[in-house]
Amino acid sequence: MKFYAILLLAFAAGSATSSAHAFTFEQVWQKVLQQHPLVNAANNRLKAADFNREAAGLRPNPRLLFEAENLYGSGEYERAGQAETALMAEQTFERGGKRAARSRVSEQQLTAQQLESRRQLRELRQEVRHQFNEVLLAQERLQLTQTQQQLARQNTQAVARLHEAGAATSDDLARARLQLQSTELELTRVRQQRLNVSQQLAALWGDMVHADVIEVTGPLLFISEPLTINQTLAPLDSGIDQQIAEQYIRAQQAEVDLEKANAKVDVTVAAGVRRFSASDEYAFTVGASVPLQIFNNNQANIDSAYAEVRAAQQDADYLKRQVSTTVLTAFRRWQQADQALTTLETEILPAAEKVLSATRQAYERGSYSYLQVLDAQDSLLRAQRQRLDLRADAADAMTTLERYIEPLDPIEALSLTTIARQETTP
Repeated sequence: MKFYAILLLAFAAGSATSSAHAFTFEQVWQKVLQQHPLVNAANNRLKAADFNREAAGLRPNPRLLFEAENLYGSGEYERAGQAETALMAEQTFERGGKRAARSRVSEQQLTAQQLESRRQLRELRQEVRHQFNEVLLAQERLQLTQTQQQLARQNTQAVARLHEAGAATSDDLARARLQLQSTELELTRVRQQRLNVSQQLAALWGDMVHADVIEVTGPLLFISEPLTINQTLAPLDSGIDQQIAEQYIRAQQAEVDLEKANAKVDVTVAAGVRRFSASDEYAFTVGASVPLQIFNNNQANIDSAYAEVRAAQQDADYLKRQVSTTVLTAFRRWQQADQALTTLETEILPAAEKVLSATRQAYERGSYSYLQVLDAQDSLLRAQRQRLDLRADAADAMTTLERYIEPLDPIEALSLTTIARQETTP
């Protein structure tokens, strides 16, 4: 047991030394926010929605018409002097509140885009959190493999001494050396895996050719308060996904009002002056025109808009079920992993360490064979790897839960402020 305590203290000291230059999750998140293309894309979509809102409130442009009649013909119209020219201006006056209805639609679309940007930020944060956890897990795997390597080296040295004293066979020494070689190969693989996940994390902030290992620090299981099923489901009714679904319903209802307004005919008024070339006289003209709703009274578009409202309501119902299922699944995964971790850390791991320590002592006294030592080591190794797997599963489930239930409003506000500060190049 003293040997394991020394190793644990050594690796804890090594972790403390390396963490002095390590990234925290919030530091990584800020680096991603500053350089990830999704942030600029959200910024441009928000600007586009704002410009659409501005355009929706504008009146139709007037039109300037020039007209020439009787320029050339037969008989008395063979001369250009009989021509009549007119210069007129037309203005369409919208009826039925079309402009106000367009403005409401565009405002609803802008609000929907703002909510979509927040959801995209949450999804991006989930991706960053997942990759950050992968780096943390890779560091833990490296520490575990280094511990196994030192243990294998310790065993090899002990068996070699016993072999020289005639208390261990050549087969025991060969097995010990083979175990050491296996741990060294595993250490190479784990180091490469750590480099791979570091590169994937760096790619999130735009460093596509990162060649160094990234050191990170922080808790893998970051939600400190115990979770209950009620705490997990309660935030969903006011969560960002539910807000977006309800916003799309409101936007479609605004589209219904717009199509109803479009069913009202507009009046176009024209006024101008006409010149008669033959007499060189002028006359003022006025006119008005309205479309006749003989073939199309916009009823089909109104019915289509109503159908879209019903579809949006059904989409909201489906999304609520889907989100609830996702959250419940993640909660059960976290709960099962948490319970298994408690059992593993309080019962199985301490027992496996005691068995290994007792087996090694018995082997050194000549009571056990080296195969029994290897079997005890394998049992401890399986328990340690199982602990890592359970921590990874719990962390992945916790990352999903954070996406849906954690109050990230301060982070979202900071992110949207970051978006607003971005400059767009035409």
